Amino acid sequence: SKRAFFEKHGFVLLEHRTAMTAEDWLVNTTAPAPDKASAEKLDSVLKAAPPVVEVYAKEIDPLVRDLLPSAVDVEYPRFVLRRGPGGPNNYALSVHQDYGLYREDMANTVISAKEGSEGLGQKERYSRWLDRMASGDASGYTVLNLWRPVPPMEGPVSKVPLAVCDPDSVRVQDTVPQNLFGYVPGGQHTMGLKFHPDQRWYFYPQMTKDEVLVHRQFHWQKGIPEPYDRIQTVFHTAFEHPGAPPNAEKRTSSEYRIGVWTR
Repeated sequence: SKRAFFEKHGFVLLEHRTAMTAEDWLVNTTAPAPDKASAEKLDSVLKAAPPVVEVYAKEIDPLVRDLLPSAVDVEYPRFVLRRGPGGPNNYALSVHQDYGLYREDMANTVISAKEGSEGLGQKERYSRWLDRMASGDASGYTVLNLWRPVPPMEGPVSKVPLAVCDPDSVRVQDTVPQNLFGYVPGGQHTMGLKFHPDQRWYFYPQMTKDEVLVHRQFHWQKGIPEPYDRIQTVFHTAFEHPGAPPNAEKRTSSEYRIGVWTR
């Protein structure tokens, strides 16, 4: 089943149509915000643009709960990350993981939609996030990334697809902690990856706008001791496909990162 495949590999391709328009994806996109002033300006724009919450979040909620039947609360932010022509974000053409392995790595990047809507700063959001982990109402927390081609692209994707790495093929000692600056105030803790011949990479050729690639980007489970001895999140990268025709359509895509609390 799709659920079993996701549980084993941390990623899965699903069929899913959406009513989101090209304009919806663009008006709801986040953009680089390296300082507090630019972050506040971007936040004010996103608060006035609800399509991702009013349309997309409601569409994908059944899909998310089917993949993670233990979900007790799903947090849907008011923004997506739109890449490609006409948008503010470039393709990510290097192997990476957008978050670190541990809770302290999330200090500047916690996805807390409810707290954010109350106007709290990132420090307060992070503190509440840690408090909830210490409470008894949830035993796990996962960040899912829902990646898909979007209009105005006609599709399918042939020139710059997304590749994902099976977590079971990644050794913890090959991960490279790093800080990425220029996107969130204070920098974002991410990870790079050293090459190892055992790593297993995959991509889904000719993805269409009616498909979504779901992959796990952060995972915490109560009771699992740190440091971890295995990886449960998915390293990934866009890449220039050598077999794409020279006149291939440029990729327009969007990713939506959501936080899922599980029992």
